[in-house]
Amino acid sequence: MSRRRAGSIALLGLALAILAGCAGRPVGSCDVLPGESACARPSLSATTSGAKVAAAQFFGDAGGDYEKRFLALLAHHQLGAMDRANGTGPFGHDRHDIANSDFQATYRTLERLAKPVAAGQVAPSNGKKSEGHFDGRWRVSRQTLYIDAAARPSGSKTFSFSGLQARSVEIVLRQAGREPVDIRGACDGTLAIRQAGSVRSFPAGTAFRIRLASNDTSLFPSEALNRCDLDISSSLAPAGAPLTILREEVADPALTALDSRYERCPVPDPAGLDALERAFYASRWLSQTCTLTLGQPRLLRKSRDGFNAKVEAMMGAPLPDSAFDKGDPELPLDFSRAPKLKLIYLSSLEFKADFSGRIIERLIRHHAALGTKVRIMVTDVLERAKDDAMLHRLAAEFPNVELQEYRWRADHGAPIDEQLSQLHKTHHVKMLATLAEDPGRSRVIIGGRNIHDGFLFHKPVDLSRYPDLQQYGRTDGLSLNYYSNWSDFDIEISDRPTVETLAAHLSTLWLRDADTNISRPFSIPVRSDGRRPPGTARHFISVPYADGDALESYFVELIDTAQNHIEIVNPYLNLTPNLAQAFDRALARGVKIDIIGRIDLKGDIGGKFLTALNKLFVEKYGDRIDIREFKAPDVVLHSKIMMIDQRLVTISSVNLDNRSFFHDSENGMMVLDPAFYARMKPIYYDYVAHSNPVATNVTVPWAYRLLFSEGWVKEAF
Repeated sequence: MSRRRAGSIALLGLALAILAGCAGRPVGSCDVLPGESACARPSLSATTSGAKVAAAQFFGDAGGDYEKRFLALLAHHQLGAMDRANGTGPFGHDRHDIANSDFQATYRTLERLAKPVAAGQVAPSNGKKSEGHFDGRWRVSRQTLYIDAAARPSGSKTFSFSGLQARSVEIVLRQAGREPVDIRGACDGTLAIRQAGSVRSFPAGTAFRIRLASNDTSLFPSEALNRCDLDISSSLAPAGAPLTILREEVADPALTALDSRYERCPVPDPAGLDALERAFYASRWLSQTCTLTLGQPRLLRKSRDGFNAKVEAMMGAPLPDSAFDKGDPELPLDFSRAPKLKLIYLSSLEFKADFSGRIIERLIRHHAALGTKVRIMVTDVLERAKDDAMLHRLAAEFPNVELQEYRWRADHGAPIDEQLSQLHKTHHVKMLATLAEDPGRSRVIIGGRNIHDGFLFHKPVDLSRYPDLQQYGRTDGLSLNYYSNWSDFDIEISDRPTVETLAAHLSTLWLRDADTNISRPFSIPVRSDGRRPPGTARHFISVPYADGDALESYFVELIDTAQNHIEIVNPYLNLTPNLAQAFDRALARGVKIDIIGRIDLKGDIGGKFLTALNKLFVEKYGDRIDIREFKAPDVVLHSKIMMIDQRLVTISSVNLDNRSFFHDSENGMMVLDPAFYARMKPIYYDYVAHSNPVATNVTVPWAYRLLFSEGWVKEAF
């Protein structure tokens, strides 16, 4: 990318930062720190000027197709933020009632920039399939460095911070232990330190000291800063331990290339495609890869196979059945056949401190000790104290293990339903990706399983002799100490280019904007040369509150293409209004719909509420859809599979509920291949064999009917 084009992105970031009033910071307390764009109290005049100049430069010679698409998404999001802050649009008032010319000019500019998002699909541009790299500055980068001097092994350790695509960089220091920590050091560029509300700045080469006694300290490296050499000590470890902080895009150019990657995807001429093919190849505001080659993926139906696939990816061999039978999380692990890994990505709703979590943590620990870079993403609101302690200790002992604990925050002035959604919006992307020095040993696993013993054991394992691990109870309510045994499904892919592409796609989520959770799109469409591109699969990542609910539109479009048969395995049946209408249209044109679900969701979080919603679905569709209930004893169905006309298969984290389409980040594989459907068919019929027809004469208590008559309540489930 040219400097001029990168500059237009930087200016856009500045304009959007001013528009948002520096999201996430209290008005009036916004300090300008080294390496950070100007940040001030919202100024309509500055807003208008910034947005106009950004738009003019972006759509001039400097703007490419990828940048224009990204700009449209950013402008779309900012329109929503302006409406929330001013109570306009869907939040009540007509924006024209605001008698402020600067506001109106800014709004019109953003509307023009965001207009393409309303079209749903993205028209292809001229060009060929290729790979590009994006380095424009648009996001707030915020990472957490966990520190516990007592836990840190001897020897130098390295923490990498990413300034890639960032207009500002913040490193939050967090204690993993209770003992106060002393940090001494110096950097090769200016470093600002914010502690207890005050900011100090240290020029290059200047020694500094920090007393870390609480979690109120952040580091702000300047653009020129590439390295800091620190010494970490405490009363428990007075000798101290060295820690090096490095700028990742300078220290690891190979990883930076992966992180900055995007694709240009050839789209065949729609005239030569049927409706299902057009939907599969089309580009939309949903973040998607180009078509991929799957090779011979492993289909992981059994729980031990699903868990052992993760073990094999990191240890080189599975655990024997005796290991599961004994349930000892400290059993000896044999790493003699382990691959040498460059990168481990683990993204999960949960990463629990139980047998499953402890085994995975030990596998990660082995590779971290060898210098492997590890990136872990989990949902903050679902982690309990023991889970946090295990993960924070791991990150503190090995700073090359970076941990992101996802939490979504509503805009200032957001309505009450959005404020409440902060409690239940989750990170629901499921992927383990391991990139090996020997590319043939790289793996990626996608599906529905979390790192939780409920996906592995029928009953809770007795872990009472390990006080740092969870001892589950059996509950049916809103407790986070819930335990159910879930039946789920994953797919493992070993095709080298596909594994690398999926890891690069996940990087767009890893390098999202820290304040808004917006992630950049991974691909743009280009016209093909008339031939269909190779590959039968595409991977998607959905961030519904940032991409205009693109996943819902995609699923509606797929259902609308069905001509004969839709087969679904999914436990949550709380359709959005648009999905319900798509179901109705399919049934009206004679499409047969079969669903294997689990109506009674006792044991899940909020199981009674979820059961009531499933019964409302049965009440509406029971006489038109063949609904079967998965009835393996004491096992809750958790798989998410959809198959259309014996040609398209979806394997994903996506539940058929409002949460997946309006609140949670999701991911999955779309495979358009009758041969792959043929492989999936026996798995589907195995679910059929373990299910029974659902009785349609269900009873839904009036209290639940009243509760779910409120749309925002139904959306929360």
